[in-house]
Amino acid sequence: MELFKMAKEAMSMRSKFKEMDKTLKSKIVDVEYKGILISMNAKNEILSLKLPEDFNQKSVKDMEKLIFNAVEETIKQAQKAMAEESKKLMGGMNFPGLN
Repeated sequence: MELFKMAKEAMSMRSKFKEMDKTLKSKIVDVEYKGILISMNAKNEILSLKLPEDFNQKSVKDMEKLIFNAVEETIKQAQKAMAEESKKLMGGMNFPGLN
């Protein structure tokens, strides 16, 4: 009987993880950093990157630094969204790296 209960719980967890995956893909974070616009979902997948018209007038070093910082800030926001959504979906269950 215990084996049946464990299997049922595993199926429930699998269903929750599928639901969480779907929700995280649909949770979009839009970040504007010094004119750079980045859209990313809560699974840290970059969906779009837009640069300002005058961006190529900067030095390569400055452009690299701005893009790096913009991506880094977007990842932070996406991870925050992931943690919030995960807490909602998992009902208070604690998983390492999600709090």
